[in-house]
This record gives sequence, structure tokens and C-alpha cells, in this order.
Amino acid sequence: MSRRLFFLDHIRVFLTILVIIFHTSIAYGAAGSWILEDVDKSEVNASVVLLTIFTAVCQSFFMGLFFFISSYFIPTSYEKKGAFRFLWGRLVRLGIPMLIYYFVIGPMTVWFAKFRDQQTWVQFYKDNVWSFRWTFFGPTWFLEASIYFTLFYVLFRIVTRDRLKKKSILFPNGKTLVVVAIALGLIAFAVRLVYPTGTGPLELQLGYFPSYILLFIAGIIAQRQGWLEQIPASVQRIWKWVAMGMVPVLPIGLILTGGLEGNVHFEGGFNIQALLYAMWEPFICLGIMISLLSLFQSRFNTTNGFSKWLSDNAYTVYLIHPPVIVGWTIAFHGIDIPAMIKWVIVSALSVAVCFVIASVIRLLPYARRVL
Repeated sequence: MSRRLFFLDHIRVFLTILVIIFHTSIAYGAAGSWILEDVDKSEVNASVVLLTIFTAVCQSFFMGLFFFISSYFIPTSYEKKGAFRFLWGRLVRLGIPMLIYYFVIGPMTVWFAKFRDQQTWVQFYKDNVWSFRWTFFGPTWFLEASIYFTLFYVLFRIVTRDRLKKKSILFPNGKTLVVVAIALGLIAFAVRLVYPTGTGPLELQLGYFPSYILLFIAGIIAQRQGWLEQIPASVQRIWKWVAMGMVPVLPIGLILTGGLEGNVHFEGGFNIQALLYAMWEPFICLGIMISLLSLFQSRFNTTNGFSKWLSDNAYTVYLIHPPVIVGWTIAFHGIDIPAMIKWVIVSALSVAVCFVIASVIRLLPYARRVL
């Protein structure tokens, strides 16, 4: 890999660690759905509020940035391998881990977390897995979506046969970014009238997909146009402050619209909270993404043995982190310490153990061909 792209590997590691901390925060109080939760979320308290703000900010950008980075390398890979070899390679690298998670890691984690005292794992598989009564994509919904996006990309390249006129596209200026953010917010609001956040077919939360689709396309354009080397300093500076300034807007807005009295409906529907959340997200997303890309490119564009080890194992860590988090959550269940302290401890232990286990898994025969 070219030296100038090391920073993308570092961002990918950062996002992977953030995913672990994100899911652990839901286990200890943040709004959202997770395999095993260890606190009572019926009462609003400081830890619930703080962790929910944290997860809301993370949700606004981290998976979208994953899509951006993954699509950034697609054009060169496609042109190097050709349509068939490129598609086959993507299906292998995305499809095999997804199937292993769906039929092994996901179901076993859910069974151990919730049903180990109620039924045998054989009966659990018979009732819920082989019957396809439930789905078990878990975090591999990202791989599922990436397969769909890849198929559309290959179809697009085959149909157009590169006949589209190639023209220079500069990195979007501030006004364009504002228009994009507003448009994304309105589209997300409309989609969430039908699919509120947390819902969608095959575990694809379609309420978040307007930004995912746009950022997937943006990653392809960024590679073609060299956007990562031309982010204007003024855009970096302004959008850093935009992201920071927008963070408190959502919690304040929810409070003003009855959030403290239990009137919380920001997930979707025709209401002011859902509109606020949908419009808030893209401004946070663009601000943090631009800031992270700029920061990592300028400060973390080198590599060493440890950072390479982290990067090599990040994909496997993403796949195996749910059972590790669940295991540590069970280990600390019943220990009388504040939820926020548990969150910090379990997050740290989960990150460390995930990377160690991932490095061992990748020593297995043929594992590195996929992982």
C-alpha cells in the first residue's frame, strides 16, 4: 500500500474499536438494541443520558465512514482484476465471514446470552436458526449491505462500459456540504416515516441508509478525484466547529420537546423529534468525517509493527466482538459498581481480548485468504 494511505488503515482500526465501545455502551445504559443489556433503562439518569448522546454521535458517522473507506478502494481493484475476478473476490471476502457469523457466531452468542438456561443449543438452532424464524446478521449487516452495493457497482460499470464523460469534480465547498446535509436529513426523515431507526428487512436499518449510500458513492468519487488530498483548510476548520456545536442540539431539543417526561419519539414518524434527529445527524456526520480524515492524514500517516498488527486484525475483530462483549458483560453482572465504570472496564477488556483472539484466528489455515 502507498504510504499516503496508511492513515485510512488507522481510521479503520479506530472505527473498529469505536464499534466495540458503542455496543458496550448500549449494554450499560445507552438507547438502542443489543444482545445482552445489564442495566435498567426505564429510569433516566446521568449515565443513560451521557451514553445515549455518545451512541447517537457515533451512529451519525462511524458506519458511514466505514462505507466511504471500503468504497474508496473499489475502482482500482475493479480495474486491476476485471468484473468477474473483482466480484468473486468481494463475495468471498464478504460472504464467507457473513455466513459464518450468521450460522455460528451470532446464534451461539444469542443462545449463550439469553437461552442457555432455557433450552439446549441444539433445540435453539432447530427452533430459531434452521427454521429461519429469526435472523442473525448482527454486525455483519454491514457485509450484507456491502455485497448489495458491490453488485450495483459492477452492474453500473458493465452497463455504462465507462462511456460516462469523465470530468473534474472538486471537493465540495461549504455551501454544497450544507445543501447535502439538509437533503440527507429530509430524505432520512421521509424514509423513517416507513422504517424508523432500528427497523428494516434483513436487519438493514433503512432509516440510516441515505447517508450510507451517499458516502459509498462519495468514496468512489474521492478516489477518482483525489479528494483526500484536497480538503480545503477552511472547510476542515469550519466543519470541525459545526460538529462540535451541533452535539448538544439534539439533547437540548429532546428536553424542550418533553424528553424528560418520557415523550421520546425521535426514531421516526411525523413529529418534531424525528425531524430534529434526522436533520441533526448529517451535520454531525460530515463534520466528524472531514475532521477525522484531515487529522489522520496529517498526524497518523505512518506505520509501524504494532499499528500494522492492529490493522491486519481489525476486520476479524469486527466479526468476533459480540461474543466477547457478552462474555465480559456476564462476568461483571452482579458486581456492585456504577454502570459507567463497568462500561469503561468491559470496553477496555473487550478491545484487548478481541485483538488477541483475532490474531490467533488468523493463524488458522486459509483464514488470511478471507480475513
